[in-house]
Amino acid sequence: MIDLMMMRLAAVLSAAFLPVSLAAAQTMEFACPAPGTTFTYDSGTKVVARGKDKDGIDCNMEIVGGKPYKLRALLFDNPAPDGANMTAFINALKPERLWPLKVGKKIDARYSAGGNSWTYTLTVVSYEKRTGPGDALVDTFLIEMLEQGRGEHRAISRWWIAPADKFAIRYDFSDGAGKANRAIVTNVTR
Repeated sequence: MIDLMMMRLAAVLSAAFLPVSLAAAQTMEFACPAPGTTFTYDSGTKVVARGKDKDGIDCNMEIVGGKPYKLRALLFDNPAPDGANMTAFINALKPERLWPLKVGKKIDARYSAGGNSWTYTLTVVSYEKRTGPGDALVDTFLIEMLEQGRGEHRAISRWWIAPADKFAIRYDFSDGAGKANRAIVTNVTR
């Protein structure tokens, strides 16, 4: 009787901890989307992958009907969507240090400009299923970036990186002042 109870307890505990241990064991090496892959956002914007840059951590991308840009570590556009040069910011954060992605990996950084200073913490928070293009459930790594500046300034950015697409299929941003933004990939064509 006790042996049967112990076997049941072991089965329950194994089932409870198996998903956690599998998620923790997941990793993703850096790679750019295959050249020619087109990502369509919920805004209607389309972005085409053009291959990996010679430095190895930037993906060459192009907005359909727009200009080319580099995507550093699948996280930061340069130039930014508003046209700003993000080189100094990206060089301060060095987001490539997150790669290979693994749940729990974390980097801290500091950036200063114009007499202001901000601290950043980027963390690979989880490996999870997320609704992706075509409403399919896809495997993703959730990356969070916490930003803290002078006074009460706080912001959080989140990227869901899909290993199958080698791209962020969702991005969310919000700050303490009530600003928010999101971008969701609704379609991927290869």
